[in-house]
Amino acid sequence: MKDIITLSFLSKRANVRIVRAVVRNFLLIKGVFEQDIFDTELALDEAVANVIEHTYKEKEDEAIILTLIWHEDNTLEVLIRDFGEKVDPSKVKPRPLEELREGGLGVYIIRKVFDIMEWQDIPSKGNLLHLKRKFNIPDKE
Repeated sequence: MKDIITLSFLSKRANVRIVRAVVRNFLLIKGVFEQDIFDTELALDEAVANVIEHTYKEKEDEAIILTLIWHEDNTLEVLIRDFGEKVDPSKVKPRPLEELREGGLGVYIIRKVFDIMEWQDIPSKGNLLHLKRKFNIPDKE
């Protein structure tokens, strides 16, 4: 049986904190290790911030829909839907790590944390980022 949570919010930077809180609590309930929760929160923070910054150009009144799907095999699937201009996935690359400057590591972090990071093609306006990660969960006694 799957467990699904969907969160719809406007593209305000402050709403990223709400996303982090929802993700944290969702994963806590599932028994995920603290470090894995932190890493997942950070990666989703980066993914949503990228939508706000790059797709919506900091406009605060655009819709974002985040869906968390927990599978019985301890896999988290995340869908991030926006309604902005189409993203060209071939142009979404992390900056070289040896480049010493602030920012630009979001894609690197997301790819390090999640097993799968891909854009799903949708016929209408916008983008759908699909992320997937399998967790090691300690046995409950």
